[in-house]
Amino acid sequence: MIVALIPVKALARGKQRLQSLLSAEERHLLSKTMLEDVLSVLTTVPLFDRTFVITSDSEAAALARQYGAGVIKEARQVRQSLSVEAAAAICRQMGAEAMLMLPLDVPQVTPGDLSRIVEKGTASPGIVLVPSRDRLGTNALLARPPDTIPFRFGYDSFRAHQREAEARNLPCEVCELSNLALDIDEIEDLHAFLERPGRTRSHELLHRLGIERRLDVRQGA
Repeated sequence: MIVALIPVKALARGKQRLQSLLSAEERHLLSKTMLEDVLSVLTTVPLFDRTFVITSDSEAAALARQYGAGVIKEARQVRQSLSVEAAAAICRQMGAEAMLMLPLDVPQVTPGDLSRIVEKGTASPGIVLVPSRDRLGTNALLARPPDTIPFRFGYDSFRAHQREAEARNLPCEVCELSNLALDIDEIEDLHAFLERPGRTRSHELLHRLGIERRLDVRQGA
């Protein structure tokens, strides 16, 4: 059994680094819409036996159930690494052989991207990493079994996860995927995202909000 996991913090308080361009309501809506994009892909591909959202946020939990995903409910919001470690232990107890962690802010993920990750992740024990475009973050992680390494999300997590695998002499595959390399955290990420072709809900939302015009004004200032 292979499971997919999306760790989600409070949707209404997400994406604070976009606050100079987006209002609080718009950031909330963007977080929710990106989660929908990721859920819609994970819950429709045949690669995963189950998809879970781990969260303390009732809105995120309701959205997960709407898409047919399971919910691992947290009593309070904790660091991403702790959330993923808790979920990995639960998934291992359920009999999962592998777990793929995806963040909510990679709305361009495709079924083909997911297939490539799973195809690379045949070693057991072992991990597959998808780096962010600056190679400081981990934008997807497949662990076989789910709890095969400690998770080290945060600044420079890509290299931190590589070091954890090296310390245990575990195979560590790196999968370069342009759709997943671009996570939407900073204003320049929005610009890069809108420059790429796409028909995601997130694209539609940003076009509807007129974000391109705001970015043009910002660059011309």
